[in-house]
Amino acid sequence: MGRSVAILGLLVGLVASACGGPTGTPATPTVAPSDGASGVGAVATPAASPSDAGFTGGTATATVTLPAGAVAYAGGSCEHGPGDAWVAVNIGAPNGAEYFGLIAGRSPYSPAGAGTAAGGGTLKGDAVVVTYRHAGVTFVLEHDTATVVLIVDVSGGTFSGHLADGTSVSGTFAC
Repeated sequence: MGRSVAILGLLVGLVASACGGPTGTPATPTVAPSDGASGVGAVATPAASPSDAGFTGGTATATVTLPAGAVAYAGGSCEHGPGDAWVAVNIGAPNGAEYFGLIAGRSPYSPAGAGTAAGGGTLKGDAVVVTYRHAGVTFVLEHDTATVVLIVDVSGGTFSGHLADGTSVSGTFAC
């Protein structure tokens, strides 16, 4: 059940981003963001409020790096599919001001031909979804540019790609 919740949380975040602006109680970054490319400024770490319904209190971390700076996320969860077929990372509330979500591998929601996360390596295309919210604005890496490189034990890795406006994004995540 936990795996379905993790994937559902990431999908809720993606649907919320496609349907408009932020909803729910926003998380509070520990450093106020400054203006920059794609709305990202100085490093910010989300701190979930008690009324946020999301993925908090775990050990998952992620850092999203853009030309204007980096945004750090901490205290989320990682879920692994059977046989490490997929890994899902969720940090924060999907509809909150600060959220990071990643799915890499053949999840129950990806096409059957998507590669699996087992053993690590490079995944692209249908096997990858990376999204994040910063200061209430949602960003999703473009499907055709998103790449995730998993370490062998699938406990972390790197990601890269471009946003719709062409901004290059890279980062790291760890369980």
